[in-house]
Amino acid sequence: MESEDERTPTIKRQMERSGDEDSPVKRKRVKRESDNNIIESPVKKIERQMEFSDILQDFDDLNEPACMDRILMYLEEIKDEDHFFMEELVSKLKDEDITWDQPWYQQSNSLSRPLKTTDNENHPEPYRTDTICKAECDKIQENWNEFIKLYDVPDKLICLARWKNKDKSRLPNTPEERARRFVIAFLARGLQRTMFQVFRHVMTHFGGSVKGAYSAEEEKIMKVCFMHHPNNSVTLLSMVLGREPRGIYKRLQQLFNGKPEKKKIKWNLELATRFLKLLLKYTQLPLEELKYRKIDKSVWLKLAKKFDQHYIYLQSFWYQTLHVQVFVKRNVKINKLRKAVFKSLKSSSYQVWTDIRWKDIVKQCPDGFTHRFIYALCRRVVYRIPEYLKKPLLDVAEQALDKLKNDQYRKRRLKTLQFNEDGCLEAVRYDLKEPI
Repeated sequence: MESEDERTPTIKRQMERSGDEDSPVKRKRVKRESDNNIIESPVKKIERQMEFSDILQDFDDLNEPACMDRILMYLEEIKDEDHFFMEELVSKLKDEDITWDQPWYQQSNSLSRPLKTTDNENHPEPYRTDTICKAECDKIQENWNEFIKLYDVPDKLICLARWKNKDKSRLPNTPEERARRFVIAFLARGLQRTMFQVFRHVMTHFGGSVKGAYSAEEEKIMKVCFMHHPNNSVTLLSMVLGREPRGIYKRLQQLFNGKPEKKKIKWNLELATRFLKLLLKYTQLPLEELKYRKIDKSVWLKLAKKFDQHYIYLQSFWYQTLHVQVFVKRNVKINKLRKAVFKSLKSSSYQVWTDIRWKDIVKQCPDGFTHRFIYALCRRVVYRIPEYLKKPLLDVAEQALDKLKNDQYRKRRLKTLQFNEDGCLEAVRYDLKEPI
């Protein structure tokens, strides 16, 4: 016999028509006694006429003002698509109410504000606060697939993610806000997440769904937008390109200011000593307090001037190399550490590589390690495995352990350092061995 969660939308509709009380979604019937009582359907939606690749297809000169007009035309078509989708959604959900049981943390009327609570951890039914993992992403997609079949709406969750309530009232009882809240509540079913968390996931995962390297066509559009609308270029481009604003802003900086040059520094004990002494000077902290301290950006900018290097690369050197060499006070075999981490990942609840929370993983390691060091150490083993980001983590961990077992990686020990009597860093060998 099928469980309630396994019932198909068709079965659920049949149960609703027969008045079965077990149905998680009850649809209200609208009596239609005459033509005057028929609910008006929204204006027929239009499909976008212009493809992304066609925007600047006929233009060789990007200084041509018509280039921006074409981009704005494409943007208007996107807005129209979102508008008509929202109208259809409001029409379909006009008489719908949330009838399933919601946990206390999903009973908020606001989607755009985090839930205000200070006692979540001690609550009998706490909600999760970590990043949404693949299993939860799959559950949201499963709920959406059920929703579009149940309510016969287009498979365009991206339209809901992009739609901005600029012209309508933002009061929680307006038709648009009620419809949007109903959809997010439906997507949140079966998750230990707040409405705000699910809404933010939909906004970022579906609204900015394009990832990876920027194409030549995208960069052309970025240049045109920045030329004509420098103040609003990131907002415009986010909608046109379907990318997150943060990534667009960073790419624009690189396009017009150049990518920060990575000058090769051959780190040795002398340079590492100078780096650490300056770090202690600028933070005005004793060495031991730097172990768990987040270092302010102003300190990194001072170091960047001293070393004539971009501060991002200096941060990487500290967190991925020197921090570990200074604060780990034991004899560590690198491959043994890798094996311990991959064995831990095999028995974890993570499903894919991107689910891994390295800050949690590093807690299982000896004191002094950083999550960035552990991540870089393990990624070096798996990055050549095809589709390692999407493969089941169990398979990836198995392949990684096989690689380590076959001695494909040189056996090395962690090089540990300490200050000598002269105040300079020197190599030190610890006798302390502890199972990892």
